[in-house]
Amino acid sequence: MMKNTKQSKRSASKNSSKDQKKKKAPLIITMIILLLVGSSIAYVLLKPKQTSSSALKPIKTTAPDAIIPPTSVSIAPAPEVEDTGEAGWVQVKSKTKLEKFTDLSVPGVTIYRANNPKVLKTAAAQIPGTFMMSDIVAQYPDSLIMNTSGFDMNTGQIVGFQINNGQLFSNWSNTAYGSASFVINKNGSANGYDLTTPATEILEKGGEQSYGFGSILIKDGVVLPNDGSVNWMIHSYIGNDADNNIYLIISDTSVGYDGTMAAVANLNLKNLVVLDGGGSSQMSLNGQTIFASQDGRPVADFIVLR
Repeated sequence: MMKNTKQSKRSASKNSSKDQKKKKAPLIITMIILLLVGSSIAYVLLKPKQTSSSALKPIKTTAPDAIIPPTSVSIAPAPEVEDTGEAGWVQVKSKTKLEKFTDLSVPGVTIYRANNPKVLKTAAAQIPGTFMMSDIVAQYPDSLIMNTSGFDMNTGQIVGFQINNGQLFSNWSNTAYGSASFVINKNGSANGYDLTTPATEILEKGGEQSYGFGSILIKDGVVLPNDGSVNWMIHSYIGNDADNNIYLIISDTSVGYDGTMAAVANLNLKNLVVLDGGGSSQMSLNGQTIFASQDGRPVADFIVLR
């Protein structure tokens, strides 16, 4: 009797163990299915979405610090000169009479407006040399001065679309650093252009000086999306408003595109072009430092307004 009882207990225990395993099996399968479904949902939610704007953002190339648009534009050839001669002045014509220079700065963004200024671009050749702000201030003491176009820090060669004295010394290039420009014309007007407009056409329309090293943020009064040119770094900008006042602007570290656009939202700007930034960004007024270079950097191109 004792043996039968023990055998019954063993049999019952085995059956109970089998039942537990049978009960656990569906639970394990259910958990696996839930994990797979959860992973699929997470992938869909976290996967970067492809949008029409992302297709327009620049992409890195193998060239150092080079950014090019995904779709290259055929650049219309145009005759270039190595040196345009001694830099000359252009009289900008504003529609209203205001103070010559007005400080419109807000926290994080330095903004100066110039009314009816005479304007000079210091870079007049493909390799113009680099200069400290103090060098330019010594030459033009009673002026508003800011860095402008970018340059190769190894060779000193100017970068992007460049005109001075009504002559082309650097044509468009298929890089974000050479695809936009702010042009001041002989008649005192100003325009924003990109590389879709041939250099010959800009010159025929009276282009006298040009400045650029990034994208156009505002063109003909229309605010354009950031293509990646403006990030957390310091950036310099040049623009004009509907009355053709000239604006020199520097956004500080971490201001970015949104902060910059918020700062200029009420200025009624017609055009705004990104210039060289980082340690190159610097501004002075009448010999006084308004925004100092982070690293005391000499640069290849300044704009001088008086």
